[in-house]
Amino acid sequence: MFCFKLWSQFGVFRDPLTITQNLTFPIPPKTTIGGMLASILGIDYNAYFNDPEYFDFKYSLVLEKPIRKKSFAQNYVADYTKGSETKISIMGKYLNTRKKYNEMVQEKMRLEDSTDRSKKEENFLMTADKKIETEFKKFEKNSDKFSKLLSSSFRSPKPIFRELLIEPEYFIFVKDFKYEEQIIPYLQNHFSEFSFYMGNSEFPANYRLLACKWELETSDILNTFTSKPSAIVFEEEKKYTNVYMATKTIGKREYREYKNLILCDKPIRLKDKIQTYAIKTDAGKYYCEFV
Repeated sequence: MFCFKLWSQFGVFRDPLTITQNLTFPIPPKTTIGGMLASILGIDYNAYFNDPEYFDFKYSLVLEKPIRKKSFAQNYVADYTKGSETKISIMGKYLNTRKKYNEMVQEKMRLEDSTDRSKKEENFLMTADKKIETEFKKFEKNSDKFSKLLSSSFRSPKPIFRELLIEPEYFIFVKDFKYEEQIIPYLQNHFSEFSFYMGNSEFPANYRLLACKWELETSDILNTFTSKPSAIVFEEEKKYTNVYMATKTIGKREYREYKNLILCDKPIRLKDKIQTYAIKTDAGKYYCEFV
């Protein structure tokens, strides 16, 4: 097992089940922690997504301070580049078919007035009406698209509802990680092969290795989360949050093995004592459940 403190000025851990809104989990999911560990080691995401053993590790965490969120609506700038490309393409097809149609009509009229026609020109006249009719249909189709184009305008995207975490800080505990021996020197030297950020490339994150010792103990207290809501003694003065998160990612960011967790920024009291991990660090002693 190893432990590290994780913090940033801002953070966002997007819930993949949301589509039109950019909502964040209050804590980094196990899948995000796995990605952070891969960034430190320099493992490409295609490599660990397709490694069936990579997410076999267990993780837990403790909130260093209460969760703070900021909600707001964000207006995105319309992408005029793609719209311009489409308009230019439609305009080009309209002009080309109009030009070709006019040229064929003029050529037919010229040959009909001519008394000295070659065999090739005679063959053209024999099929000219059919070819002109076909070209006219293409011209009509492109002309209709061009008319609609002239009457249309760029449409700006709708505002997106977003959430941000403000100054998030966590103690992260990782157990049975496949590359534990390799990653410890990186953590000790505060080194990361790839960019290290808090769930989004806009928000660079920082970390610090923590010395920790652990042992199994029986306790009626758990820190930060549990996957067993029926075991909780809910207390009025405490705020509980329910989250539903994946614990594994495979293939092309396909999420698997979801867990339902109950979070609390204060110690969670249980109905009965259970065997749990008691983890001692310089910051304190914590009783944790691993998922």
